[in-house]
Amino acid sequence: MKLKRRTRDRLAAVIATVLLLGIAASLVATSRDQNVARARDVTKWAYYVGNDPTSRASLEQNIEQIDVVSPYFYHLTPNGSIKDFSEPAVTAFVQAHGKKIVPLIQNEARWDEFSKQIDTAGKRDAIVAALADVVATNGYDGIHIDFEALNQTDRDALTDFMRRLNLSFKPRGWIVSQAVIARTSDAPSVWGGVYDYKALAAVNDYVAIMAYDWGYAGRPDPAPVAPIWWVRDVVTYAKKQMPDNRILLGIPFYGYDWNTTKGPPAKSVSFPRASQIALRDGAESGYDTKQEAPWIRYRDDTGDEHMVWYENAASFEAKINLVLDKEIAGFATWRLGHEDPASWYVVNSLATPAARISPFPDTANRIYFSETGHSLAYGFLAYWRENGGLARFGYPKTEEFTEYDPLVGKRYSVQYFERARFEYHPEFAGTEFEVLLGHMGRWALARRDIDPWASATVAKPGLTYFPETGHNMGAEFVAYWRSNGGLMSFGFPISETMRERNPEDGKTYVVQYFERARFEYHPEYAGTKDEVLLGLLGNEMLRQRGWVR
Repeated sequence: MKLKRRTRDRLAAVIATVLLLGIAASLVATSRDQNVARARDVTKWAYYVGNDPTSRASLEQNIEQIDVVSPYFYHLTPNGSIKDFSEPAVTAFVQAHGKKIVPLIQNEARWDEFSKQIDTAGKRDAIVAALADVVATNGYDGIHIDFEALNQTDRDALTDFMRRLNLSFKPRGWIVSQAVIARTSDAPSVWGGVYDYKALAAVNDYVAIMAYDWGYAGRPDPAPVAPIWWVRDVVTYAKKQMPDNRILLGIPFYGYDWNTTKGPPAKSVSFPRASQIALRDGAESGYDTKQEAPWIRYRDDTGDEHMVWYENAASFEAKINLVLDKEIAGFATWRLGHEDPASWYVVNSLATPAARISPFPDTANRIYFSETGHSLAYGFLAYWRENGGLARFGYPKTEEFTEYDPLVGKRYSVQYFERARFEYHPEFAGTEFEVLLGHMGRWALARRDIDPWASATVAKPGLTYFPETGHNMGAEFVAYWRSNGGLMSFGFPISETMRERNPEDGKTYVVQYFERARFEYHPEYAGTKDEVLLGLLGNEMLRQRGWVR
């Protein structure tokens, strides 16, 4: 229902007065003040490598963002005994933080030698009993089997071993889990053929699929360790063989450095090491969006040419998005200490409204954006469509959730977009003010330590002056402000025009802050509808909170 103009103007004045009373208030709510929408539970599993200071440091720094720690603590020796190189201090640390600890055990015997270790039921039972003793003695939460380099002919024996392990562990409430080589089909495979995905899923709580080493150390031509198209094929195949709640996507934190002059083998590199290489004189680097992987080309001190494919936060996020889109149980990272520290921002976002949701078919009242993994529905969708949509506000960056507004002491349903925050105001239900933009301009100005009152000035010739805030509106912004809702859409100007560097693209623009937005003048689009754009303050606020990278 449309209001009469006088009523509309009176209501606008009342709302504007309320806004001015709180112009210095910050709108960054603390975690106590948020009723955060609960994201879908994602199991966050991380591998720890013993006696490595970098792995220990990462574990200690990021333990609160990990659900299960699998420390590499044990070997199965050729004679069937368990070699123990565990670290009691690490076990105590993980348990003190209330996290599950499920140590990893690898096989020392390989191929035919390993076949001899599990070729009878008695031998398999003996290994199970030894592992049960390890778990019971140390108070672990289960065991993680990582048996590799096995003959395909041992497929049934391996499955039976895992079945016996399950029968022993499940009555005691212990986790049975296993790492398996990645596969994309039923075709015979030297490394992956021994793993019967469907049968193993029935006797494991979790199966971690090692979706890495597509580009392996011995490969003659450099290639990404885990290109996203291949990882997607791996997950697609796994979902046909196993229930979603059994699948953990193994995600690498490492890469390889190939000497392309001399040939393989390549050397493993961590993200910190790759970052150092990228700083070498003459090095070239970039990010391949098709592979979703970063790369570096350089010459070493002897003049040999090198190619590095590695992993960073962007490539990690692409794989996490796959976990969310495919609705599998979670992920398992190999390994702590090798990662880009920014990857933990991605993990942190999983517990916030910024976490991606699973795709769904669009309806008349709710649509899904694959670009950001978020939906838009009902009142917010209507407002978005009627007021400029994608060009004006950008894509949704969160789901709708409830947030506390300290200006009025109330909670509102809100949703963040790249360039704005929508707020639902029930006190204005049935009016055109039912949805308002949040006060992001104020938030951003305060974050830049600019006091709009202290910077107030006098009217300047030829400019539109607002005595309510003591600021002049830039001539380049007047037409946009007036034609896109004016006071009720953007509020009063709270700064003069200024030149400011845009952190998104690194370029400097003429900008002006309003209560609910930042206007940017883009001369490259002069004469078009994009000559003035809203700044990406939604992205900035979410990044400041640690919800997005």
